[in-house]
Amino acid sequence: MKLIKYVLLLGALTGYAQNTVSEPLVAASEQACKCIASIDSGSKSKNEEIQKCIQSSLAAFKDGPDSEASRFKQVESVLVQGCEPLKQLAFSENRKFKHSYSENVLAQLAYDDGMEFLQEGNVEGAIEKFKKAVEIDDKFAFAWDNLGISYRKMKDYDKAIEAYKKSLEIYDKGRLPLLNIAITYNLNEQYEEAISSYERFISIYSGDPEGYYGLGLILYTQDKEEEGLDNLIHAYTIYTAQNSPYKADAAKKIGYMYKDLQSKDQLDLFHKVADRYNLKVEKN
Repeated sequence: MKLIKYVLLLGALTGYAQNTVSEPLVAASEQACKCIASIDSGSKSKNEEIQKCIQSSLAAFKDGPDSEASRFKQVESVLVQGCEPLKQLAFSENRKFKHSYSENVLAQLAYDDGMEFLQEGNVEGAIEKFKKAVEIDDKFAFAWDNLGISYRKMKDYDKAIEAYKKSLEIYDKGRLPLLNIAITYNLNEQYEEAISSYERFISIYSGDPEGYYGLGLILYTQDKEEEGLDNLIHAYTIYTAQNSPYKADAAKKIGYMYKDLQSKDQLDLFHKVADRYNLKVEKN
């Protein structure tokens, strides 16, 4: 079996977020984000389509000394930080199941209205529509999911968690509510519940990097540095294998952990974990 070697350039891990974003980079990022917004959330080749959107945007960002690979990474980094359609693609539910839609026309119409409100930024309007949808059809899992998302946007974390629980009662392997309930527990400072939720997500979706990424960040901040770093590097390797734009964000977080452990004179721990994944850090 071929052993894959991962090399992270330490300067690249933390540099882009600190730089002033140039006008050409803004233009390229906006063009790529608009292109990403047109990608079908149900597509099985989302990452490949995202890469094509970024590649096609580089024509707006061709001036300057940077190589095409460097410009690609810069656009990718900006998108991860601020492109809402990219986030929606990453956190969308591809799998369709019995309760992903409603056979009740009124419930489905209320849901569709809620999705329009949510996309327009009218979160309060979306909540009312999603509430109406689940009142009509209380087995409408996707309506519960998006009600939870809406409450989370309003920072009403307790109600968001309850909505996700309702969805999981209907379908206990739903990717979206499993992931979002973990995120919301973390936001609500219920760290043990967040950890348990991420672990359940991983037990079902072992090939999905989002679980390892979220779990890694929580464990690291809960003074479990080795476990946290292990999970984050695991996420990075999956993102890389998938050619996901989120590999850049994972790499950046690994860079922060490297700097933190370096400040504590604990780089031996970093290299111990990195060696498990054949990952090397080089300074540039």
